[in-house]
Amino acid sequence: MFKEKHLAKLIFLTPIVTIGLLTLFTLSFFISMERANLNVESKALEQKLLHQQKTVLVNEIQKVFQYFEYHLSMMHRTIDLELKDRVDDVHMMGINLFAKGSQSKSLQVLRQELLLMLSSLHVSGHRGYYFVLDAKGNILYPLEELGDRIGLQSAVHEALKHEGYATSEVGRPRRVYVKPLVPYGWSIGAAEYLDIATSRLKDEMISWSESLRYGEGGYMWIHNTTHTLLAHPFREESIGKDDTLLKDQAGNTIIQTFVKKALEQEDQGAFVEYFWRKPYEETPSKKISYVAQFKPWHWVVGTGVYGDDVQKEIALKKEEMKAKMDRYIFGVIVIALVSMLCVGFLSYLVTKQINRALESYRERVRHKTEALKEFNATLRFKINKALEESKQKDMALLQQSRLAQMGEMLSIIAHQWRQPLSEVSGIFMELETASKFGKADTKLIHESAKEADKLLSYMSRTIDDFRHFFKPSKAKESFWIQKACEEAFSLAQAVLKNSHIALHVKIFDSPKIEGYPNEYAQVILNLILNAKDILIERKVPEPQIWVEIGRTPEGNALVCVMDNGGGIKESNLKMVFEPYFSTKKASKGSGLGLYMAKMIIEQNMGGKIEVENDIFGAKFRVEVS
Repeated sequence: MFKEKHLAKLIFLTPIVTIGLLTLFTLSFFISMERANLNVESKALEQKLLHQQKTVLVNEIQKVFQYFEYHLSMMHRTIDLELKDRVDDVHMMGINLFAKGSQSKSLQVLRQELLLMLSSLHVSGHRGYYFVLDAKGNILYPLEELGDRIGLQSAVHEALKHEGYATSEVGRPRRVYVKPLVPYGWSIGAAEYLDIATSRLKDEMISWSESLRYGEGGYMWIHNTTHTLLAHPFREESIGKDDTLLKDQAGNTIIQTFVKKALEQEDQGAFVEYFWRKPYEETPSKKISYVAQFKPWHWVVGTGVYGDDVQKEIALKKEEMKAKMDRYIFGVIVIALVSMLCVGFLSYLVTKQINRALESYRERVRHKTEALKEFNATLRFKINKALEESKQKDMALLQQSRLAQMGEMLSIIAHQWRQPLSEVSGIFMELETASKFGKADTKLIHESAKEADKLLSYMSRTIDDFRHFFKPSKAKESFWIQKACEEAFSLAQAVLKNSHIALHVKIFDSPKIEGYPNEYAQVILNLILNAKDILIERKVPEPQIWVEIGRTPEGNALVCVMDNGGGIKESNLKMVFEPYFSTKKASKGSGLGLYMAKMIIEQNMGGKIEVENDIFGAKFRVEVS
């Protein structure tokens, strides 16, 4: 048994031992977790770095394409400006010629002189030429066969549709500019072949690409779509050669793969993994390259990164992770030692105060124990009293509900018996009259007795039906809600008919549920009788009650009871299911019917009962899964 004299030692040693054990456990757990996660983190790090490298490759290719597109755009802009300058010069010459000779020379002569002037003009390097069109767009100059006259005519017709400029790919690609020369009834223009300027620009871009470097040794190479090498900073001796059959270190025709992948992914480019030697090295390494097509020139541009470069970076990251773990372990050990010293000193100081306080605590505990015993006794008495009061209240509620239901049932039985009693009375009167006049023969007496017996049997069955209806179900059972509802309808039919209230029943579906069929039927009957009372109380003309049987969208059994009694006040909607609350007159309702209905449906059968105001009156929804 623990002795109080050892308490001081326990208080002194426990924190120190606890900190030591926690330190050992923390270090052991951390080291084991770090070792277990090292491979996972390494793989994740490798994927991350690889993704970063791929992003760099894509960005570098996009920068190169933007550079190409910019210079290609500048080339077209320069050609357009030069074409316009040439045409403007010739146009001015034509205007001046017409101004000087229009008074003394015919239009035909002036046209001949203009054509003569044009024949003396040439574009340097045979890059283009001038031409003249009549009003219909026919080519008047040059008259000699150009070999690609169809291409010129195609470009001219296109230019006439737009603002003077057009490009033709028919024959030899060219750019043209056309301007009306109104005094002559002609149009003049200039054309320039695009292949010369494009070829010169391609050479410039190839030279620039070979000199381009990024990162640590990153470079570009270019092939055309027929596998010819156009640019490579480390294969200058192979420029212009066909690389169709060039293979990587694994024996794959790698250039064919580059071109195929780039053409298949023409809008995005593609990544290709293969083995290739690093510049100035003999051993092949795994390499990941990104290739994409530059559509205007049918080039396939590529760049890549070597796998061992990525592995070096991963190794550096691993070393950083290990160093971080070592620093963490050292820090934990230092903190643990300092904590043990501090806690040991504090424990020593606290221990000195423990013994002084123990006796005082013992006395306080004795007083607290006595007070607690007294409090427990009082609390037990109050709880038992509250439970007894609650039980009595529940019994009173149940008794009131039963008395209220008994009154309803007596009223219904009275309606059920009214007609058969009237018929029995008529039989007796008939026998009495026949007896007075001496006509009460044996046949009449037997027939009257048989008819009276039939009516009395009907009344007896009515009593049996009510007794069965209000007999509580002992255990849950499967039953059809339509059948349970029909029992309620049969009991309410007489009182509804006597009150001239129409009952309309719509059956959309007849689901089967688990529960207490008699109690369920009592709930439906209670809702119908409540609706009847409201219709009578409010003197509704043409009073009607609707009952709909079916399912909810979720598949639960649903019965809706509606009337045209005008509904329930909004302020009362949330209180109709509370005990002792009733919207009827005091003599008509106890306020327990809907409360008991809610208890049966929600607590006993796991369903729910709700009320809302519909178009004509109140609408009660009884839903059971």
